[in-house]
Amino acid sequence: MGDYGKIGVSAGAARFDTKNYGKVGAEYTYQGDFNNINTGYKLSANANMLIGKELGGSGGVYAGLEFGKLNCTQYDLGLMADYTKAGKKEAIAGELIKDETGNITGVSYSDNLAHNQSLKTGLEVGFSRNLCCDEDRKFGMSLMGGAEFYSKPEVISPQEATPIVERSNKLNKIGAFMGAKAEYSQIVNDKGHEVYFTGKCLIGNKGTSQGEIGIGFRF
Repeated sequence: MGDYGKIGVSAGAARFDTKNYGKVGAEYTYQGDFNNINTGYKLSANANMLIGKELGGSGGVYAGLEFGKLNCTQYDLGLMADYTKAGKKEAIAGELIKDETGNITGVSYSDNLAHNQSLKTGLEVGFSRNLCCDEDRKFGMSLMGGAEFYSKPEVISPQEATPIVERSNKLNKIGAFMGAKAEYSQIVNDKGHEVYFTGKCLIGNKGTSQGEIGIGFRF
């Protein structure tokens, strides 16, 4: 990797909550060493367009440390954030709740609205290995976990005979998430350009689920 880092382009398929999308994206990765060259750091960012019946987008950032850079297996520890917004905001009909005198006291509804946005942020820990100590081929895997921010349902026009319920425009509800991702990469020429294959799955216990697979090229 040169001093300028590496730029990558990718394509693949993604799933956000209950909807499937095609995915095209770009990324940037920069890696450097500390005074002890066996320890270094990695900074990366990516942005993707999600293509389906409705358009969407996603992006992420990562900042972390790398240990054992001179060994066949390196270990990584860092902070990550992943934001996705996809699909139109859906709405469902609610039902008025009234007391014995007929006064409206609330609205009941089924909390099965599809999510249209999610922000996941937390800790990422993993490893990467030069296969057979071959610098041209590398496999990496990491686990992630932390907090997920998503939109809670809101009642629109609660005094109407049939109130409408849709998700807020704000990320005003929080839950936990966990996930994993994997990558295989191989250098294809003497300039250090590489082809890579990726897979990722993130699951929120109260929010969204999402996943993706893809193939890309870094130069």
